[in-house]
Amino acid sequence: MSPAIIQQHNHFLIVDKPAGWLVHPTRPDGTFTLIDWLRDQFPDEFLSLVSRLDRETSGLLLVARGKENASLFGKMQQRREIQKSYLALVHGSPPKSGLIDQPLDRLGKHQPSRIYIRQAVIPGTYPAQTAFNTRESRTHPEFGPISLVEASPKTGRLHQIRAHFEFIGFSVLNDKIYGKKDEVFIDYIDKDTENSPKMARHSLHSSKLSFVFGAEEIYQEIGLPEDLAEIWGTCKEVKV
Repeated sequence: MSPAIIQQHNHFLIVDKPAGWLVHPTRPDGTFTLIDWLRDQFPDEFLSLVSRLDRETSGLLLVARGKENASLFGKMQQRREIQKSYLALVHGSPPKSGLIDQPLDRLGKHQPSRIYIRQAVIPGTYPAQTAFNTRESRTHPEFGPISLVEASPKTGRLHQIRAHFEFIGFSVLNDKIYGKKDEVFIDYIDKDTENSPKMARHSLHSSKLSFVFGAEEIYQEIGLPEDLAEIWGTCKEVKV
């Protein structure tokens, strides 16, 4: 599946990134990334990713067109003037709504960790807040009780939603880092280890993006992608 341009504006683009795409190169191995795809669509134009998504996360992200707009959107991001919401499938049945107000930092800076990028709640570190509401809870034939939640990060820490939901005991479905033993992720990235059947990607999707640009109110929303909708659709509704 290829990316799609949801909104094309003289000053920015809003793009729907499929799961499995890197947003930019992480190593010089020739992997074709989202920014490469965008530069093919808009050759000889300066493009800058305002928001970024993990490789397995799908959904909306914002791209600035031109250096001045990149600077403008960067300042808007710092002032928290760009609102983002995510849909996630999580294990269990979280409260109807809440605010996870717990500081995050890289776990390996504070205690031994076999996964370098793993984040964790560490008192006294970087402030992080995630508001959420639980839309519905169902029962999946394989995973048991799961819920569809909407999460709105108030800060932009690495892996914030995934780490926060692990902390409150409702980890994101199919997450290989959070809510599972370290060996799951280590085996997954080990080229000599066979993972059969292929492990599904984590169930996190950037669904809403809004901000004010000049006099314009910009708002975009997309629903669950096909793979996550299929998981949700195989569930039995919980009778209240």
